[in-house]
Amino acid sequence: MKADQDKELIRRVIQGDKNAFNLIVNKYKDKVFKTAMRMVRNKDDAYDITQEVFIRAYKGLKNFKGDSNLYTWLYRITVNNCLNFTSRDKFKTMASVADLTTPPVSSLTPESQLKESQLFEMLDEAIEQLPPQQRAVFIMRYYDEMTHAEIAKILNRSEGAIKANYFQAVKKLKTALKDVLGFQSKSGIVDGA
Repeated sequence: MKADQDKELIRRVIQGDKNAFNLIVNKYKDKVFKTAMRMVRNKDDAYDITQEVFIRAYKGLKNFKGDSNLYTWLYRITVNNCLNFTSRDKFKTMASVADLTTPPVSSLTPESQLKESQLFEMLDEAIEQLPPQQRAVFIMRYYDEMTHAEIAKILNRSEGAIKANYFQAVKKLKTALKDVLGFQSKSGIVDGA
């Protein structure tokens, strides 16, 4: 049903209905922003990227072939814009992983909460140090819970290349967090990495 609604909106946009494009923006802007925020970790830059994504989408919608669903196409544009952005000199990081997740209500002691907070900071720093492609793959796989096949389709890469990027990212993160891995597995913050 959702795909049919999107196809109808796309058809209307191509026919010149600007209100239909506003409906697409309203439907997907939060998801696009959240993805950009995870990738560039700066609110202002994520807003700029979100705006750029929808400008590119509007200009390119007439060429949208429908090989994937609309959100997958927008996600691909978002990730590519973020990768381009992170390769520029002006890339800066101001938000942390802790800012992007809602911490669960915790029954941890203050000392354990401090350790958990320190772990988030270390994880944040470790993710920041990953090469852009590995960072993108890690974020899509771990935070967005996408399959390797979905990531490969979005990034237009082979599934093997995505698996290798994810493996290398996890390996680097484990190395960076080796001193706290004992605490990490108890807290469940990065289990599965």
